[in-house]
Amino acid sequence: MTNQGVLTLIAPQAIEEDLVDFFLDNEHQFGFTSFQVRGHSSRHEGMSLIEQVTGRQQRVQFQILMDESQARDVCQRLESAFANVGIRYWFLLASLEGRI
Repeated sequence: MTNQGVLTLIAPQAIEEDLVDFFLDNEHQFGFTSFQVRGHSSRHEGMSLIEQVTGRQQRVQFQILMDESQARDVCQRLESAFANVGIRYWFLLASLEGRI
């Protein structure tokens, strides 16, 4: 039995197309979901003046269903390809998964 779960990434909008290309080229066997989100923070690092005032930044979120070892591999390759661009990620085990 594998440790199936969801790899979630939150990234700056400026690299959305690059990440889409990365996933289409490298992770096509999994498929993925992406959508626009807002990151909220009182930390002002890398924020525009408007973002500092509103306390939010536009971000893009990606979710990919895969097993834990695959997620570790993807994160290592992302780190090589997108070092220090501000991608946040986490992996959560899925308690239930299927198709209807």
